[in-house]
Amino acid sequence: MKGESKSFHLCASPSGRKCSHERVVMVDEDRKTGTRVFKKTSPNGKITTYLGKRDFIDRGDYVDLIDGMVLVDDEYIKEGKKITAHLLAAFRYGREDLDVLGLTFRKDLISQQYQVYPPDPNAPDRQLTRLQERLKRKLGVNAFPFWFEVPPKSASSVTLQPAPGDTGKPCGVDYELKTIVGSMEACNEKPKKTV
Repeated sequence: MKGESKSFHLCASPSGRKCSHERVVMVDEDRKTGTRVFKKTSPNGKITTYLGKRDFIDRGDYVDLIDGMVLVDDEYIKEGKKITAHLLAAFRYGREDLDVLGLTFRKDLISQQYQVYPPDPNAPDRQLTRLQERLKRKLGVNAFPFWFEVPPKSASSVTLQPAPGDTGKPCGVDYELKTIVGSMEACNEKPKKTV
């Protein structure tokens, strides 16, 4: 449906624990107007993800571009560690505690990856968005951009109200954006290196 919103969450770990989000206000020196930026840092402080907004609108024939920056620690750059941003949309139709014997009550709807660092030489050249330009100026050379394009008419974020006493993630459709050091397999093994 036209005008539906898709909410994205910056996740601290694949376990689905609640994460706190920090809002950072950037001030452009020329105009002195503030821009709200959402920031999430990994527990070890080595990578930080920045997004300009968490709600993206499905406009019928396209969905707002998801753009942001990842600030990478000097140590990871010197070691040449691979940093990947991963966008996942999932439909959960059962409680996590009912997941047994490899049977999960979850269906992945969208799964996209973008190699943030080192920049992929085969990736198409894109111009930085205004937000990315401003973040790059503020954060310096260790800030790297990422982009995701969600297909039009994708499922919108919706959550069913859990019953009192229910634990785990609620049923519904949700979108997650993870920044990972290494591959997705490493994400499950080393949550301290995931934003």
